[in-house]
Amino acid sequence: MERQRQAHIAPGPVGEGEGEVVVGEDPLGGALASARAPGADAAARKALVEGLATLDLGSARATADRLQQLLSSGALATLSGSDGKTARAVAVERLLGLGYPYALEVAPEDLAHWRSERPSEATDGRGLAVLVMTVAVFLSLWGVSEPPTGFGLATVLALGGVTVAGAVRSSLRGWARRAVYALGVLACVLGFHYGVGTLLPGVAALLSARFIWPRGVRGLD
Repeated sequence: MERQRQAHIAPGPVGEGEGEVVVGEDPLGGALASARAPGADAAARKALVEGLATLDLGSARATADRLQQLLSSGALATLSGSDGKTARAVAVERLLGLGYPYALEVAPEDLAHWRSERPSEATDGRGLAVLVMTVAVFLSLWGVSEPPTGFGLATVLALGGVTVAGAVRSSLRGWARRAVYALGVLACVLGFHYGVGTLLPGVAALLSARFIWPRGVRGLD
């Protein structure tokens, strides 16, 4: 699939090496050259990856254009940091981090590459948070001899709903983590009145709040 270049992106001077991009006073210029040099060590590749992750050229537009230029050139295709994360994925993640409209300018093939390196929902904690909370709510409503009623029931149902919302929607994860923790404390307190029917979901919520901490990237669900 041929990459669709953004019309406003002005390509910088290209060196003799295939895909090499050289731009005057570019903070990544030296790091890119060092990382692509024959026999480059892990420190050089790490410096490039860290530079990509924090790149700031004074404006979001200039930063996005430079990242798009590097991605289009193919200069990042074979480079990776010591943790195995590719420079290409880091550049995409920085673009997504710039938010709208720059996140929408990422080429489909670059986005697919970035997604392939992301941890799954289950391994990064969000899936586990939903599983723990679902089991706790199920046991609270149908597994105990005296399930909660009234305010206790509303608290348990709210815990389940907020946990799922935080796991599914990246924009809500920070808020959801705080809400799940607060509701978990409340449910534990209500345990003095409702017993295990709210105490169990409350304890599960305190665990889920830790798992649900956002690991996505701002600008993309």
